[in-house]
Amino acid sequence: MKKQLLISFSGGLTSAYMTKWLLDNLDMNQYETKVVFANTGREREETLEFIHNCDLHFGFGTIWVECITNPEHGKGVAARIVTYETASRNGEPFEESIKKHGISNVKRPFCTRELKTRTINAYMRAIGWKKYHRAIGIRIDETDRINPNYKKERIIYPLVSMVPMRKADIFSFWEQQPFTLNLKPYQGNCDCCFKKSLRKLLTIAKEEPQRFDWWVAMERKYGEYVPESQKHNPKAIPPFHFFRGNVSALEILEMSKTFIDVVKDERTEHAQLTLFGFDLDVSNGCSESCEAF
Repeated sequence: MKKQLLISFSGGLTSAYMTKWLLDNLDMNQYETKVVFANTGREREETLEFIHNCDLHFGFGTIWVECITNPEHGKGVAARIVTYETASRNGEPFEESIKKHGISNVKRPFCTRELKTRTINAYMRAIGWKKYHRAIGIRIDETDRINPNYKKERIIYPLVSMVPMRKADIFSFWEQQPFTLNLKPYQGNCDCCFKKSLRKLLTIAKEEPQRFDWWVAMERKYGEYVPESQKHNPKAIPPFHFFRGNVSALEILEMSKTFIDVVKDERTEHAQLTLFGFDLDVSNGCSESCEAF
């Protein structure tokens, strides 16, 4: 019987390299593989184009899935199969999840859990896979991102254990290809992911303020909503906002108006840190890709 391997493709450069390497080097007489990408509806168009190009140029055969949220409390998610052409681009799966679970943020980061991890798991159950391994695109120079329960959860990290790769190696590979991911590293993942550092978010807000429109709209619609699972939590006090320190999308936009990329004036830096109560470069593991597992 062939070994079953789920290749979790996040849409980033590292993840794409891992996917190509595995498909090129694994003995397909021994392995059955599925390449799966979970779309939240807030990935940038450049990410979707990159995944599509990987399918066209390298034959990944990526299965695109999106979350179907069951609004009933205690009920899990299902997976809907979409394509590059039909994939959500206006945050529809994300909003459906917010309607049930409330605003996602650093303290309650349900979005990765619901829109990626559980959605992919639901798809794998639907096709009858049970005891399979998961391949995740984390490099040898970012081992701090490795899941401490990786053995128990059957997760493998090919770019750590099979073909050790560093960021420079990945960049070098993509420089030689006919296409690449046309994004700066801080622009990856969901366009205004709350796991990004404040500096990254302010840079995005300064360069493309319209990117925050959806996030502002979600906070206005659901900022006062306390989900069923939190109604007995005394700490669940609205209003809720996406960003670290319960900072709102509107506050990020306002601060970006006076933001400078490299803070040289200590007085300015102090004012920014005092206003927001956390360092400009603190993040929660947001790299150029957001891994499902």
